Amino acid sequence: MKISRLVLSGMLVLAALTSCSRSGVIVIENDAFKYVIGRDGKNIGFTAKDTGADWCSHDTESYCATVKRGDREYPVSSVSLRGDRITLKFAEPGVTAVVKTSTMSDHIVFEVESVEGDAESLVFINIPLTLKGMPGEPFAACAYSLNLKTNVMQLPALQSHLWAACYSRFGMNGAKAALIGVPGDRILTVIRGILTSQTELPYTKLAGAWAQEVPFNHGSYLFNFGSLTEKNVDEWIDMVHSLGFNQIDNHGGGSGFFRFGDFHLNEEKFPGGWDSYKRIVARLHEAGIGSIFHTYAFFIDKQSKYVTPVPHPHLAAFRSFTLAAPVSSDAKEITVDESTADVSTITGFFERNSVTLHIGDELVTFTGVSKEAPYTFTGCTRGAYGTTPSSHPKGAQARHLKECFGLLVPEPESDLFNEIAARHAEIIDYCGFDGFYLDAIDGSDILGGGDYAWYYGQEFVFEIYKNLKKPVSMEMSSMWHHMWNFRSRWQAWDYPNRGQKRFIDIHAKTVDCGLLLPLHFGWWNFQVWSPPQIEPSFPDVIEYVGCKLIGYNAGLSLTGAVSQENLRTIPAYRRLVDLLKTYEDLRHDNYFDESVKARLREPGKEFTLFKDSSGAWRFRPASYERHRIENLDHPSRTWETENSFGSQPVKLRIEALMSAGSCDAPGAITLADFPGDTNSMATTSAENVTFTVQPSTEQSKAGLSGARLTASSSGKTPQNAAWARIEKKFDPWLDLDKNQAIGVWIYGDGQGELINFRLESPKHISYGAVADHYVTVDFTGWRYVELIETESERWNDYVWQDGKWLYNVYRELISFKTVESLSIWYNNIPPGKEVSCSISTVKAVPMVPATLRNPSVTVGGKTIVFPVAMKSGSYIEFYSPSDCTLYGPKGEILSKVKPQGDVPVFENGKNTMTFSCVKPDGLSARAQVTVISYGEPL
Repeated sequence: MKISRLVLSGMLVLAALTSCSRSGVIVIENDAFKYVIGRDGKNIGFTAKDTGADWCSHDTESYCATVKRGDREYPVSSVSLRGDRITLKFAEPGVTAVVKTSTMSDHIVFEVESVEGDAESLVFINIPLTLKGMPGEPFAACAYSLNLKTNVMQLPALQSHLWAACYSRFGMNGAKAALIGVPGDRILTVIRGILTSQTELPYTKLAGAWAQEVPFNHGSYLFNFGSLTEKNVDEWIDMVHSLGFNQIDNHGGGSGFFRFGDFHLNEEKFPGGWDSYKRIVARLHEAGIGSIFHTYAFFIDKQSKYVTPVPHPHLAAFRSFTLAAPVSSDAKEITVDESTADVSTITGFFERNSVTLHIGDELVTFTGVSKEAPYTFTGCTRGAYGTTPSSHPKGAQARHLKECFGLLVPEPESDLFNEIAARHAEIIDYCGFDGFYLDAIDGSDILGGGDYAWYYGQEFVFEIYKNLKKPVSMEMSSMWHHMWNFRSRWQAWDYPNRGQKRFIDIHAKTVDCGLLLPLHFGWWNFQVWSPPQIEPSFPDVIEYVGCKLIGYNAGLSLTGAVSQENLRTIPAYRRLVDLLKTYEDLRHDNYFDESVKARLREPGKEFTLFKDSSGAWRFRPASYERHRIENLDHPSRTWETENSFGSQPVKLRIEALMSAGSCDAPGAITLADFPGDTNSMATTSAENVTFTVQPSTEQSKAGLSGARLTASSSGKTPQNAAWARIEKKFDPWLDLDKNQAIGVWIYGDGQGELINFRLESPKHISYGAVADHYVTVDFTGWRYVELIETESERWNDYVWQDGKWLYNVYRELISFKTVESLSIWYNNIPPGKEVSCSISTVKAVPMVPATLRNPSVTVGGKTIVFPVAMKSGSYIEFYSPSDCTLYGPKGEILSKVKPQGDVPVFENGKNTMTFSCVKPDGLSARAQVTVISYGEPL
């Protein structure tokens, strides 16, 4: 129903009259909520009209507004209301701001009308709430930005802190945001109404408040990095259909596909340029496959037309230097007037730095730079990136170009910045792409600094949408408040290399947030055996993913592992593809009801698909309990596994792992030599944890000296956060490429603490990766341990305060050629107790393949033997005497196996299991046994 301007004006006047000063307070209200502020600017209440519940947080004192000048932030000192204008006064900085309110039945618009005085920023909405900003809460609140100059801290649609700010850099007058407070189930309806009733903020009905309703946003896609052409498009269609997918993501970059920045296509593959790709997209559409244009946002390839042969004048620079003397066209050193003391030559994918100077029409790279006068760039390569070496006069400017992800960037708000955005829209429209992915936009801080990344990143998106003739779905690698209007799905994380099921659970938790967008399980990958940092993808991992896809109606994407070549040469991939297709087909058919989907969403719970006697697909609970055997002489050879289902014949997966060379063998590399390194290693610990490192007084083992690590926790810090560590830096870095295992003797005290031996490479090389190796001290006396596989899953069981996050632990790989440090950690220190272990010299030793002959498992007095020779990387899957297979490292079938002996029964409750085999000569018999069991069908 349309409301006339006259009636609407009357409603606004009436609503404004309800905003008044009462008994020293200011009340701003509408039909849905009442916001009360003290005259001193302190927040008093934010109350839902329908229930009377006050959702304002009173844990700490908060003010409705603040201003910032320099490094100081000042709270408002007095607030007054006259009509629909709020006057905010800040006494100490001498700033006054006027905010106009426009009241609607379900939201109130706050608009900054004027700011007098010197302020860098103004927070004009600030209301901390007791709401968690999660689905299912009875009340929903949101500060919703209405233009680009207004920064809102939290993402739509559900928020726990209502906050909006503006900045002198972008202009404060006219900044505005809608303050929303409504019953929880109305929030999307209200936001839709706000968007459709105002025109300043761009939006699309394919994303944001409408995203869940768009089928495309629940789709799954396969990555194409440039191998899809007009010649093989039919093969690609078959491959996508074989996955049960319905989209292709066309990821550019490099010379093999299209360049970032100018989007020049490889002429050999695409002789018709974007005309060729328009035909490819049309063919995909005929086959029911959507197509996504994937770029690195505003980033510029160093071979693009904006760089070579003449660099664009609006390439962004960190700063400019002034040539101190004329420079000839072949000079290898360039001296400048300004200090170069803070210029670094360290570059890397995530490093915000370059070794490129822009002088006139020439680019120059350098390998060194002086830290003292005369300030000189050394090791210069002239005419870099296809530019022309030239002479330059004294006083010319040498601009140190900005770089991130190995790419250059435009100056923000320049013609070049706008041109790249417009070119996105042109290609999307011309080729008929159904969506686009702005990768690398998480590097927006390179444009104007971290404080303003939100502005310039979103400005680029606005520029694209301003030029699009037809709106399309969109994703991006980062997200700020305004981007929710364009975001079609959420959380396309990169794949883990290890700890895959735990990573999936952590990922799935992100759906419980206030964005209310379709979940996407991200850029998954299939993996085969590649120790020590990569774990193989077994079918139960893909089933775990598939269950979550169905449970959440979430899409998935697969990166470069799935290709026609890999499907032909890696049998494991074909097996996984077929399994994934079954799950995807059932998801798209909406085959299962909500009760089943709710079970599939349960974290940590596993299920497997099967067809019942009627041919119907059903799920049954499953369990895959992994256990690692370190040696036949090691206590890990015997273990307990619990069966929470009914008694059933045992089912197993047995993996033959790598072994390690002796720490006494030639070529072993010392990582830490005790007691020599005892005093030189840096020591840190968590709060309320004391830690000492001393030369060991324990009996030496095998003639090795040691260090005694003693720690205690007062109990004020949780046990899983009670940590201590020592760290040794290597200068020069160590090359452990041929020594990727660790050997060390440990004298344990049996108190259950965790020791972690961590290797790291320089951050700019390995992106902060860690190679963790955990030892639980459940033993007393000396024990030799071989540490090979990098462990990830248990990292989340503890608090490390190590500055790491999921990718560092689950995804990234250290470079064994460049190892920068070894750290030895304690964690899980019991409260009120002292733990003390001695550690011998720590050595890096080679990984060595072994052969396990006739592996066997004993359960309940019955032993089943597998008469095979298993080389490291091979594995057995045993489901029954007639279904037992030996696979190779790529999932290839090596042989069908006829087990010997009776099949043990895996009883309900606890079962004691023992592993055995013919011990390899001179090596440990290391294996991983997974016990598989099933419950009753859902």
